[in-house]
Amino acid sequence: MFENSFFSEWLDAFSVDDDRFGTAYDAVPDNRRAWLKTTIARLHVLYGTPQVMWGRQERHWRQGHVSIAESRPVDWTAVVVDSAYMSGVRLLAAAMIPLLSGVEDILVVFTGDAPVAAECLAALELAGIERAVQLDTEKTVAFMAAVSDAELSGRVLALGDIARQVVHDAGIPSNGVSMWFEPQFTSIGVLSGGSFDRKLLAWAHPDLNIVDVTVDDLASLPSVAAVCCEGDVVDTVVDTVLVSLGAGQEGCWIWPDLLPQWFMHRRFSLLSEV
Repeated sequence: MFENSFFSEWLDAFSVDDDRFGTAYDAVPDNRRAWLKTTIARLHVLYGTPQVMWGRQERHWRQGHVSIAESRPVDWTAVVVDSAYMSGVRLLAAAMIPLLSGVEDILVVFTGDAPVAAECLAALELAGIERAVQLDTEKTVAFMAAVSDAELSGRVLALGDIARQVVHDAGIPSNGVSMWFEPQFTSIGVLSGGSFDRKLLAWAHPDLNIVDVTVDDLASLPSVAAVCCEGDVVDTVVDTVLVSLGAGQEGCWIWPDLLPQWFMHRRFSLLSEV
């Protein structure tokens, strides 16, 4: 699995095998798998797939200097997730972005001893991201120590409390490696009186509380991961709530601050004309 990969071959002993992926896929009901597929489709429409894998733009300026701008996908991405993480759609919304950015070497690391939720494994299989391992906390620390010394450009995404702590403690330097941490929330707001699918929301975010809000609350909501409302009031939602979901979109998710551009490695040269 790790031949010709940035990631070390010792991880192979901890790989999530095909049987676990298959069992997880079968454990998720068809109507819920459909929502994982819908999230994948939404992300494809929003971000597409890269048509240009790398670029180099050289300009010779009248003022007597030369600029060279280069860009390409980073060499690798590690998605570090608590093994007890329960939201397949939120994991999918994070892990899909490097894939849509053209990153070829992607690894999902489940950290901890708890069984991985079927929704998370099914989400990865549907997305075509099947390189995954499960490590205990000690081995995850060793993994992070290795990638923090990387000489190749990379990105680390952390979802869940344990993953956040382990990645944070690694103290990755700014040597072409950058980190993203899942924002911390405890609830999702639902506009009272609306025809929103609360059971679907509870499935998509089993770790979050679903709380009722009124139209008057929208302009001053406390910290929530998202609010379910309709288009006629969406412009009144306070700016600190980054995601709004309408009826019929409750099973989808997106991380607005996690963009394909972040997974690009960029270099710039400023030279004198010879």
